Amino acid sequence: MTVSYPPVSERLRRRMRLLPVLAILWALAGCGETARVEIPAELPLQMHDQLFAIEWALQREPSVVRGVGRVTPSIDSEARLTLGLFGLDADGRIVSRGTAHLHADFASRSIPFTVTLTPTGRESTFELRVLNYHIPGLRMG
Repeated sequence: MTVSYPPVSERLRRRMRLLPVLAILWALAGCGETARVEIPAELPLQMHDQLFAIEWALQREPSVVRGVGRVTPSIDSEARLTLGLFGLDADGRIVSRGTAHLHADFASRSIPFTVTLTPTGRESTFELRVLNYHIPGLRMG
């Protein structure tokens, strides 16, 4: 059995027709633009995690819990990091989680963030942590 494929140029042309459709779907899903983060005036929770100072507030609603605030790197560099918000039960087990991926360039000293999770109803406390980060040129020992 011989399989006949259309010429490469025809296949490429077909795929290129899909790009505008995918771009529209991406924008409609809200993924094409970074949402503006509304940081509360008061950020009562403060911590240092690895190379980052974090000021944040916990916002609880029946269907969503948010960690909202700003992260400030302790070094003057571009940084990419992932934050995790964890809902813990009374025994310290993780019962819900959410993550956010952040990026700071040289022009911004602090990075606004929102991390959301869907609560299970078993949470007794919430913790925010830096899960990982990348700083160009920084070598880990």
